[in-house]
Amino acid sequence: MVNTPPSTPRSGSPVSPRSRGQRQVRRDRSALYRKNLKLQEELEKLTRKCNKYKKRYQRAKMTSKDSPQNKYTTLSNAVKDHYNSLKTIKEKVALKKIFQGEGIRKSKMKTAIVRETLGIDQIKQNQTAPKKNILIEQIKNFFDRDDVSRATAGKRETVTYKKRKMQKRYLLDTMKNLHRSFIKEIPRERCCYSYFIKHRPFYVKPPTVGARETCLCRTHINAQYMINILHRNKIIPHPNMNELIASTVCSTYNGACMTGNCQECKTKQIVYYTRDDHQLVKWPQWIRASEMIEKSGKKVRITKNVKETSEGTVSKLIENFNRTLVELKKHIYKIKIQYKSYRAAIDNLKNDEVVLHVDFSENYNCKHFEEVQSHHFGGSRKQITLHTGVMYTKNEGEDKPTVTSFCTISGNNSHNPVSIWAHLHPVISAIKADYPHITTVHFFSDGPATQYRQKLNFHFICSKIFKDYNFIRVTWNFFEAGHGKGAADGVGGYLKRTADEKVATGLDISDAETFFHTLKQLSKVRLYLVTDSEIHNVEKTVPKNLVPLQGTMQVHQVFTDTPDELQYRDLSCFCQRGFCACMNPKKYQPVPVSVVDTNSEINCSDRLNEKKILANISNIVTVPRKTYYSTFCTSSSSSNDEPLANVVQPSVSYVNEKQLIEKENVHPLKIFDGVHVLVKVASVKDKYYTYLGVAKSEVDEEGEIKIMFYKTVDGTGKRFKAVETDISYEPYENILEIVPNPKMIVKGKRVYFDFDQPLNVFEK
Repeated sequence: MVNTPPSTPRSGSPVSPRSRGQRQVRRDRSALYRKNLKLQEELEKLTRKCNKYKKRYQRAKMTSKDSPQNKYTTLSNAVKDHYNSLKTIKEKVALKKIFQGEGIRKSKMKTAIVRETLGIDQIKQNQTAPKKNILIEQIKNFFDRDDVSRATAGKRETVTYKKRKMQKRYLLDTMKNLHRSFIKEIPRERCCYSYFIKHRPFYVKPPTVGARETCLCRTHINAQYMINILHRNKIIPHPNMNELIASTVCSTYNGACMTGNCQECKTKQIVYYTRDDHQLVKWPQWIRASEMIEKSGKKVRITKNVKETSEGTVSKLIENFNRTLVELKKHIYKIKIQYKSYRAAIDNLKNDEVVLHVDFSENYNCKHFEEVQSHHFGGSRKQITLHTGVMYTKNEGEDKPTVTSFCTISGNNSHNPVSIWAHLHPVISAIKADYPHITTVHFFSDGPATQYRQKLNFHFICSKIFKDYNFIRVTWNFFEAGHGKGAADGVGGYLKRTADEKVATGLDISDAETFFHTLKQLSKVRLYLVTDSEIHNVEKTVPKNLVPLQGTMQVHQVFTDTPDELQYRDLSCFCQRGFCACMNPKKYQPVPVSVVDTNSEINCSDRLNEKKILANISNIVTVPRKTYYSTFCTSSSSSNDEPLANVVQPSVSYVNEKQLIEKENVHPLKIFDGVHVLVKVASVKDKYYTYLGVAKSEVDEEGEIKIMFYKTVDGTGKRFKAVETDISYEPYENILEIVPNPKMIVKGKRVYFDFDQPLNVFEK
């Protein structure tokens, strides 16, 4: 018997039916994918072939003798020949009336038929064409206004259309709202919405995220944030700020309504549709906040503008919005009046006047065609100051003013009033040389307290204009805070863009002189170079004893026809070219008449006493003490139905007696560089501390003071030492008391400040 060996099993596990099915599905799917690609290629070929034969058929049809086009051409030629063969004008007019009669609808088609059939190049224009041209010009001028669209200053913010390159402007509101405003301004003209959109200038664009505004007005944006949250929770019907404000007043152009002094609309309020007043909501706000940072191993207090989220109930949000709305209406009214005054100054310009709109452009960073890495990323790059402007003059017999752009260039990066008048000197000198008949200058600018709207600039306005340039009258007008964008901003963008184009071609622009000589040959903008020595020469003329103007941040127009004296008011008025008695203008003398020696040195220890003396001079307007914002940053003017001509001074509501007593010793006029004060500082747990500090500035436009803090040494509250790194901007409301100047004691390298009486400080 033979033993058979056992059979060896096959290698690998048996394939399951499921795996075989999946493989089959993948194969079928791949086959269908390949088949789909082939069908798509065939479809494209057939589509191209179909289009080709379709076009051939159309061309063949057009060349056929029986085509409608050839029939129309034959008829047209016959009518032309008959029209040309007519001998009398009467017969020609009769034939023309046949084609211009009631049988043919008035349209573009009718005009084309008549022109082609009769062989007439031009038909008499409709009588309404000039009106349409006027309306188109009105629409263009409307969009170019600074209260409708904002100018851009960026060198790349341009748009080109039909070989015409223009600086972009961005709309400040929706097209529907702007159309409503346009219709209200010209009620006698008919302009539909589509026609209004059609004739918007090509360089006026709707705002986008990429072109977002980085210089927004804090008053506007904070109010809009609250409006958006109220609308999102269906508490108000729409998020349009202008419509909400219009629903609470009789007219947005009436000063009495916008300042809350109108008896008819004083009780008008926004209707809120609230279901649950205790519902929690959140809304963002831009605020100024102090915080401690670590710098070189030391703690330093700094102030930042931060966007924080507030949280509260619906009733609290409505209460905050109502309070904000009161200030917002005053703010918007000032914006409208200032821009209306700006247009009035230019539109009604006289032959002996000049309007100068000036502003500092963002500094230009010098560039080389080739740069080493350390220069590109380091701090070696120089900056150039550009003081840009637009000049409006009017020659006799002209209907519209002549516009001239100019820019002064300097390597000095200071933007204070001394530098401003060094930059203005070549411009005003050129005006005197080119237009010797001009006697009046109207300035327009924004109103930062460190540049244009401050006592030193006021002094130069009423002194240099008369003594150095021999003008007879001058006005200086300030746009409302956060709304000073205008034509001057586009000049800086154009110059910086042109300079970058030259750098890209291989030129180095390393300083102000190179920038000036390079662009002087390329640009139509008038360029002037300002040196450091010219700025120093102006600085030598600065007096040491200028008196600050109380309520500076309220002032929007100063004017004078008398040297060393100014008149000022809350809003601009050009009913008599800026020299009227509207709004009861007050007088102000930057340099007191009683002070003889304007260049004498003033002892720092006596500056407080000097300020007390100057505060009692009759040319300083004295009002009952209030908080800084209610005294200096709110309007005290309103007007009747005429926003410019007849503006009346309303009554001012003052604070109560308790507030007067609390702030009696810390009036803003008494706070300046070198004055020692006690400051209230809040901690993170709503606990307040009291520190000693010394003011390093006056009260700025935001109502804040730069303060360097002290620290106690012996714990008695009498001896302190200065902490030079602990500097912060503190609100005026946090100033508790002004203290006498201390005695300085030097022990080796250590400096102490001793007070006769212990101070009530409470340090952390």
